[in-house]
Amino acid sequence: MSQGPEHQQPQKPPTSTLAIVSLITSFLCWPVFLGLILGIVSLVRINKSDGKLGGKTLAIIAIVMNLCLIPTCGGIYAAIAIPNFIMFQCRSKQSEAKGNLKALHVAEELYRGDKDSYTQDLGALEFKPMGQTIRYDYVVVEASREGFRAEARGKGDMAGDVWAITNANDVQNVQNKCRSGGD
Repeated sequence: MSQGPEHQQPQKPPTSTLAIVSLITSFLCWPVFLGLILGIVSLVRINKSDGKLGGKTLAIIAIVMNLCLIPTCGGIYAAIAIPNFIMFQCRSKQSEAKGNLKALHVAEELYRGDKDSYTQDLGALEFKPMGQTIRYDYVVVEASREGFRAEARGKGDMAGDVWAITNANDVQNVQNKCRSGGD
């Protein structure tokens, strides 16, 4: 016995491809906003299709998953970005010490050209640190006819960071407040 058209099961509408893609992107962390947008677009298209497209539940699940992942992924991004920003900021502040120590070296060499010796007196060198915010104290630790050694010692938020320069114009980070190198 053959069954008539009234006994055939209705065909299930095809599942929205956007709903599937949205669900897949919800499992990946980086395209979380893309997955959310695709889920919303697919839900709107499914609702406007008058039953010709399926996957409404799939689209809703994808939207909910993406909404749950936004704070999680944001936390992961922040955990990566914030330490890198802090390191960049610290290294940026260290550039003050390097630049001013180079200027101090020039002042010492000019002084030596006149007086045939280096000096520990910053006033005699007429050395004034450059910058709007001075984060380092500058001191000539040793000075003689043969050479000198000066240091930039961090203060405030740069306390613990020490840079040094010698008459050989060799700038070194003696004590690094920034964790991954200062050069």
